[in-house]
Amino acid sequence: MLPRDEQLELLRELNSSLSEENPIKKLNELSQTIYRENIKFEIENIGDQLCPIIKADLTTPWGIYSATGSNQKIAKTKVAELALAAANELNKSKQ
Repeated sequence: MLPRDEQLELLRELNSSLSEENPIKKLNELSQTIYRENIKFEIENIGDQLCPIIKADLTTPWGIYSATGSNQKIAKTKVAELALAAANELNKSKQ
């Protein structure tokens, strides 16, 4: 069982990702549309058994990104948001 402060953080992270469109889905659609490639995740547990920290590495046609979270879903969502932000910056610089 998680301590109360970690439970609240987890709920905030989950709610923020639920209120918007799924960034993983949006990122994969972008990658398939522009580059005709799928995104690829590599997941690794870098914490211990009692306090897992999940690291997600994301490979896209425009770069490699990393993020951590308390579970796989949160780590994947965070890294997808980073990659989307980078893709948006690339689009702005091209215009």
